[in-house]
Amino acid sequence: MIEPVNQPTFNRLMDDAPWERYRRPYVRDLAYVLACPNVLTQWLDFAPHQSTHTVAVHSAQFWQAQFETYEQRLTELDTTAAYQYLTRYLLKRPSPNRLGFHFEGLVSFWLEDGFARKLHPYETLASNVQLYNGKQTTGELDLILYNHAEQLVEHWELAIKFFMGSAPFEPVNWVGINSNDNLQRKMTHMQTKQFRAVWVDTENHGQVKIDKRYGMIKGRFFLPINTTDCGDYDWPYWLTPNFPIHEWCDKRDMAGLATIDTTALRAAHYIEWFTKRDFYDERNAYDSRQQPIVWSDSELPKTGLYFEGNRPIVIYPRQSDQIDE
Repeated sequence: MIEPVNQPTFNRLMDDAPWERYRRPYVRDLAYVLACPNVLTQWLDFAPHQSTHTVAVHSAQFWQAQFETYEQRLTELDTTAAYQYLTRYLLKRPSPNRLGFHFEGLVSFWLEDGFARKLHPYETLASNVQLYNGKQTTGELDLILYNHAEQLVEHWELAIKFFMGSAPFEPVNWVGINSNDNLQRKMTHMQTKQFRAVWVDTENHGQVKIDKRYGMIKGRFFLPINTTDCGDYDWPYWLTPNFPIHEWCDKRDMAGLATIDTTALRAAHYIEWFTKRDFYDERNAYDSRQQPIVWSDSELPKTGLYFEGNRPIVIYPRQSDQIDE
């Protein structure tokens, strides 16, 4: 399921990412959500023997076009008091400090704001629709949209994922900080649970029938630190070429850790899985209580995201020897 491909767009840093041109943190996040392509070039069916519906993905060109169409509005949000509209929208949503909910909030803002400004054809009919079996809740659908351009009711299911990959880089080998979370498991759950729905009851539009289903999976992936030193490696055919790819290092790999400049290193704030906040660099520099990060055989680094300057690196234990933090 993999093909050897040279990956010329691999980027250790984030300086040239289009969202880095924006100053305000939530605008950066919003730009990232639009400019970041879907991780998938195509949907992979991990439940071929179950009666499920066809699932589509939006192409990288689709997301690039949405970002370019919305650029003027992003600049307005970044430079005027309109930013308060974005912040109020995000902070009034349930659990705004959880990464998944933050991602949903950013997508929902773009959908509502962009549709009102006629920047895209997607009208939000319903969001976070509860599914029931009798009186028992069995699941939730993220977004039910009406595509005015194609006159279709669409179901978009969202996921934001930050996965560490290991050879042979199949979907099951891309794993989260929680080792039970991997790309294949997430896609299987989406296909066999949420994407099975056909009819949806909405509050303002009555009952609607879903015509098309889209899996929207974005985030960042991290390759083993020694793998990224190679110019060529096995690049999965299903993984979008310009998807954000960085590095992770086994927390017990002292040789790999030695290649990281700890004098330029700081632990990332949780929200920085989306985009880096430079003011944390400044706070770190002027906080005299901060101790330099030093690793040794007796003191392993904590699992998590770090920045070596602008270079994102995840420190992570191998799945075979997980360590409780």
